[in-house]
Amino acid sequence: MGIGLHPAEPGTADVVRNAAKAGFGALVLKQFSQDLGQIIAAADQSGIALLVVDDDMGWRQLDALLDSALHASAEAGSSLSALGVGDLFALANAIAAMVGGATAIENLQEQVLAYSTLAHQPIDEDRREGILGRQVPHLPENAGQYASVFRSRGAVRIQGVRPALDRLAIAVRAGKEPLGSIWVVDPNGDLDSAAERALERAADIAALHMLRARSAYDLARQQRAELVRRLLEGGDDVTLIAEQLRLRNSGPFVVIAFQPDIGQTAETTLVRLLDLITTQCEAHRQGAHCVLVGTTIYAIFAGVDPASFGPVEALARRLSERARVSLAVDLRIAAGSTVNATSEIRRSRREADLVLLMLASGPDLCTYASAQEVRSRLTLLELAAHFRKTPHLTSAAAEQMRAHDARSGTEYAKTLRTYLDCSRDSARTAAALSLHQNTLRYRLKRLRELFTIDLDQAEDTLVLWLSLHVLEFN
Repeated sequence: MGIGLHPAEPGTADVVRNAAKAGFGALVLKQFSQDLGQIIAAADQSGIALLVVDDDMGWRQLDALLDSALHASAEAGSSLSALGVGDLFALANAIAAMVGGATAIENLQEQVLAYSTLAHQPIDEDRREGILGRQVPHLPENAGQYASVFRSRGAVRIQGVRPALDRLAIAVRAGKEPLGSIWVVDPNGDLDSAAERALERAADIAALHMLRARSAYDLARQQRAELVRRLLEGGDDVTLIAEQLRLRNSGPFVVIAFQPDIGQTAETTLVRLLDLITTQCEAHRQGAHCVLVGTTIYAIFAGVDPASFGPVEALARRLSERARVSLAVDLRIAAGSTVNATSEIRRSRREADLVLLMLASGPDLCTYASAQEVRSRLTLLELAAHFRKTPHLTSAAAEQMRAHDARSGTEYAKTLRTYLDCSRDSARTAAALSLHQNTLRYRLKRLRELFTIDLDQAEDTLVLWLSLHVLEFN
């Protein structure tokens, strides 16, 4: 990759020649609206391929894409993948001939693993885009169509949203575990029950191919995921784990947590969501690591500058929009604090979890927050946990007030907490509680009498205010 090379600079042609001498197979450049005639001539004379990438393409993203492509090719040709991608192409052609329509085989991430190449079978623009990009186009109807396919145990007829053609589709499974899907174009809507039975038989064969093709990759991915989980949990071996993940000297670090809304956590959805987040995070920053723990996806970013955290936050917000559009999933996203050592990654993860808790229980509809933005609330949460372990720190008056409210249906605790939050400003407090000021004054008078409270004692008032807040958090 010709990072930093500009076609207009005289030295660029020399770099091309030197790359050829060093044994490189190809050099990737950005054109920057320049004439490449001289560079092309140098490449032809030197016997090296010259590739041009979009000016807007980030070099890190290109590196991640190339690495992914090379990894997939290696897996397809490995001894563990005897039935690899090549066999899936042959299977796609066999299905197309047997069922009677252009066929595509996809994984759970809607990536096109293989497609048929039989002549004279009609296709549409959706199929053409999917083949060219090896990824199904993101369309509003995707979520509903894929949901109907994976709900069914047999072939499903999918009506195309015009100008798209109709499809006959089926989920590929190993037992109950979904592996992907097969889609056959039905241009005239006349594929019959015999075609459905043929597609169902083909799905069983495709499951064997897909299981063998992904076995080695899945093993490596599982091993890496286990290392990332242990790093998030902390412990005595974090230095060794960081060494295996090549993170030991690449701080500062930050943990971002992604959590889908309850009701959107089907296994297939989580797998596709994990792949979406992993792909985007790794493309954004080399050395990012993602893992699914329960229903939460964690991303560890290395080499993050606390003073310029904006790009990571922008990525998180883009992922929220992408998940909503492409997977119909609403995400809550929380960022922990930036930490300098691998031993502190656990703290960043814990803060991200606490921020997620706030987002899930808060009255507003905010979908993203960072520990830095809600530092005061995090402090109160930490104090709440400490007060639970040491109950004698809690103000007795605050506990009496909460107990009285629970028995009598009153709101003395809320009234006093709001009054202190508003710096004892009666007008602001009354407005916040939607009360008349006379009602507020009466309540304050009664709570002084009932709970023997003296708000002129600064230390007592501070402990009382903290206790009211941490009891509310509890």
